[in-house]
Amino acid sequence: MLAVAAPAQAQGPNYSVTAHAVTGGTPGGGASYVGPLMGQTSTEAQHDPAGVTWAFYYTQILYSDADAFAWADLGSLSSRNLAVAERVDATSFPNAVSATTSSRFVDRFVVASDTLPKNTPVTLTFRAALTVDWDGSGLYDGRASCNVQIGASSATPKWSEAWNKASTAASSPLVVVKTTVGATLWISGRLDTSAFASFSAPGPLYGGRTAIDASCETPLVETTPGVQLITESGFDYATLQ
Repeated sequence: MLAVAAPAQAQGPNYSVTAHAVTGGTPGGGASYVGPLMGQTSTEAQHDPAGVTWAFYYTQILYSDADAFAWADLGSLSSRNLAVAERVDATSFPNAVSATTSSRFVDRFVVASDTLPKNTPVTLTFRAALTVDWDGSGLYDGRASCNVQIGASSATPKWSEAWNKASTAASSPLVVVKTTVGATLWISGRLDTSAFASFSAPGPLYGGRTAIDASCETPLVETTPGVQLITESGFDYATLQ
């Protein structure tokens, strides 16, 4: 009997990008989802229904608008969220208008060196850089979270602002990775953002607006001298500085 060897199949790429945008609490609310797109380096998702004046329980007249937009690139994620809730002529109200986004990238790299032997201990320093520009008035609530994972090391800076809660400032902590020459490590980043605007609160208070632009980047800040990262995607994370 003759055995015929099957042709070897090429392994698919391990890097990918994903984006997700959702609006809610208003007529026309919905979602736009893209990914995960294996072997691609960027994508975007948007859901932006037109602002509309509408009737809640037939007689309660309200205006609402929402926009959710997420971009995903290797090493750099960003989003735009808008939520507007206005009372036109109403005495009873639904829940808040919302706009939420989520984006993610995944990549893999080998720790290489032309001067250091294999298995030499080395240190890689990345930054989990969360930045937020925002504007809010009335009954507003906004949040953002940036999660960065490299090997077994991670950081998750967060931001929040709301009309009735203490704020949390955005930050950019370092992610220090202890590894060795020749090691293969995964790197990933995820940005989740949300904007809410409420129609009413006890007081009584009426209406709100929240607009958020956020980004989450993972620059390579420093390495042990003589070390370079060979990424599967070909992207150089040091260019994000």
